[in-house]
Amino acid sequence: MIDARPFDPEQIQRAYDRRSWLYGKLVAPFEFRNHRRAIAKAKIESSDKVLEVAVGPGRAFLEIVKRIDRNNIACGVDAAPGMLALARRTLEAAGYDNFDLREGDARELDFDNGTFDVLYNAYMLDLIPFADIPGILAEFHRVLKPGGRLVLLNMSKRDDERVSWYERLYGGLPGSFVLNVMGACRPVLMGEFVGQAGFVGVEREFVKGVIPSEIITARVG
Repeated sequence: MIDARPFDPEQIQRAYDRRSWLYGKLVAPFEFRNHRRAIAKAKIESSDKVLEVAVGPGRAFLEIVKRIDRNNIACGVDAAPGMLALARRTLEAAGYDNFDLREGDARELDFDNGTFDVLYNAYMLDLIPFADIPGILAEFHRVLKPGGRLVLLNMSKRDDERVSWYERLYGGLPGSFVLNVMGACRPVLMGEFVGQAGFVGVEREFVKGVIPSEIITARVG
């Protein structure tokens, strides 16, 4: 794997805020098939307390909300206000109001210990520097209940034996292009990181397609 380019969190937040509408129209539809596959692996029950970190335009969040009771509240956070506005409109247009969307940082989640049964996070860790990932996964572990389920969906590759063409592009193109066009994402393999963060039962599925991805499932012991 190659590490993330040295963009600070504020740069990434501004970039995703600016491109929120475009992302929702052009990128999110290609990701949605993988979202549905990953959410199915979460095995969400109607009474589960669910958190999605990095809700983006809200397509996956809507799928989560559909799976819980109407009197149950799903929580979602994102660093970009533009993405949150899109997500809110997506949920409201579908007729749902049992959600709590708020601006937040995955490095410091504003929830109590052991709040959630399920935490879902997609296409975020692939733009995070390796040095920050253990702290983020520790936060995910902290807010999950004992036995709580973690589901990650990341841009990825089959294995780490060779550098992919996408990684070569990522490393060779100008930083402004990587941030504003490629979304600062590169392929990652998170299974080992998740195990090191104290999760158990870690499993990985590689998903081929327009956006090669991995689905990581694990639970709090």
